[in-house]
Amino acid sequence: MRYSTFSNIFVVVYLLGTLYFRMLVEPQLHGHYLISLGLGAFALLFLWVLIKSRLIRPTLLQMMNGK
Repeated sequence: MRYSTFSNIFVVVYLLGTLYFRMLVEPQLHGHYLISLGLGAFALLFLWVLIKSRLIRPTLLQMMNGK
């Protein structure tokens, strides 16, 4: 399996996992939606750092192919 394919799968699983986690945690926050937004922003920031540091190189929809 190619490295970019692994990166694409990792990004999709990571995003779905964090979304699922936020949906599980949301009812327990009792209307404190800013905490949920903060968790989502932190998850996206972490993913962005992984991409910028070139630990993962996703090519989803050919957006990151360097052209």
